[in-house]
Amino acid sequence: MRLKLIAVFSLIVVVLGGLFLAVSIYAGSAPVDAQQAPRALAAATVELEVEGMAAERWLSVQAKDPAVREPFGISDKVADAQGNKATEVCNSLRAKAQKAPELLGVMPDLIALVDQKGIVLGRDQTTLLRKQDLTKFYPSLKAALDAKAPMSDVWLEKSLDHQHLAEFVPIFGDDGKLLGGIVFASLLNDARLSETSKKTSAKPLVLVLKNGNGVDVIARSDQATPDMSAILSKAPASDALAKSGGDAMDVPGFGSGAAAKARGLEGYGDGGNKVALVAVVTPPPPATGKLIVPILGLTGLGILLVVIAGYMLDAYIMRPITEIEDGLLGIINGQTNRRFEIEHAELGGVVFRLNSLLNQLFGVAEDDTDEQGRPSTAPSGKGFKEAIAVDESMAESGTTAEGAAALHAEPENAYYQRLFAEYIAAKKSAGDPTDHITPQEFSDRIRASEQEMAQKHGKPVRYRVELKGREVMLIAIPLA
Repeated sequence: MRLKLIAVFSLIVVVLGGLFLAVSIYAGSAPVDAQQAPRALAAATVELEVEGMAAERWLSVQAKDPAVREPFGISDKVADAQGNKATEVCNSLRAKAQKAPELLGVMPDLIALVDQKGIVLGRDQTTLLRKQDLTKFYPSLKAALDAKAPMSDVWLEKSLDHQHLAEFVPIFGDDGKLLGGIVFASLLNDARLSETSKKTSAKPLVLVLKNGNGVDVIARSDQATPDMSAILSKAPASDALAKSGGDAMDVPGFGSGAAAKARGLEGYGDGGNKVALVAVVTPPPPATGKLIVPILGLTGLGILLVVIAGYMLDAYIMRPITEIEDGLLGIINGQTNRRFEIEHAELGGVVFRLNSLLNQLFGVAEDDTDEQGRPSTAPSGKGFKEAIAVDESMAESGTTAEGAAALHAEPENAYYQRLFAEYIAAKKSAGDPTDHITPQEFSDRIRASEQEMAQKHGKPVRYRVELKGREVMLIAIPLA
């Protein structure tokens, strides 16, 4: 029996493990929706463009603040005065930016004031970059100042440790003449792309920098893997990305089932001729590669648990059955005094009835009641010998009960017949057996009990039946 249980349940575990593996393999081989990559790319570029426009609009409002124009009225010939004031203004703008909801959560990494030629007057938090001509590194800044219009660009300059998305707006004096501009630069790194992916499609995003005939990966979101970066950094993907522009294009090299789209990052400087954003969608890895080992491990654990459960069930069920079988075989072979002493939640009732049956077959007198006092065989009518519960409180106190006169006037035969009927009804209501109680035996017991009560209390009594909970009580009512 034990081996049968183990075999059946082990087969169930193996079948379920196989089905789970098959479903995982099928799910992993499902083709990727061809529209996922272009949708992810479009959503990410729009998000970055909106963040840039929001920064430009916020800077345009700040540029009209008279306090922002103060550094331009200080002579640059006074040692550090203009630069210190510019740094003070930039620090104030940084504090405002950190509390500005219109910036959509984009925090500045650099805020600077430049004059009309692009020379840095000062930046926030440090004296670095003062007197530095940023137009040598970022022609788009000069173009914005010449055009006297806001503009955004991608700033990538290793010598300045810059890797930013930058926005700049012009600052005008009261006479309308150009004074210079404000530069607002936010980090363009893995964390920025991860946040952009989280806000849009949750698909892998990679930002690449064009370098002539190829590209360099400069940032990737958390969802993008190092393998994706490696594919984009070499032909044929790098060759295709080097030629990318404002329009979305397919990126080769990712194999069947995957999809990758790229386009230049529009809305920043040169219209996407510097950097390109790539969105990659790949199918989930096949289960045979990563899931087969844990599935086999879980299947093996399931079989081990089945074996343990099989031994426990065998000990709990089969051993008592085996003991009963051996005992019956011994009785058949002449051991007529043999009985079963097995305590078992499920088989205890069967064992009790087997012992009762053996006692009847072999004429052995034995207590045939269970733990609750219920007989396993029908009671015989040999005599009414059970104890009767009597409440003597009224007889002891001498209290005259209501209806005592009527009880005293009731004819004797009618009284005993009525009391017997009420007693039997109460016993049945309590769930007690009554087949062994006869009217004559009951009357005899009651007469004897009434005589004892009369002698004990010095007055005649009769009884009234009451059911208290599950106990049938006889209340002794004094008649005088």
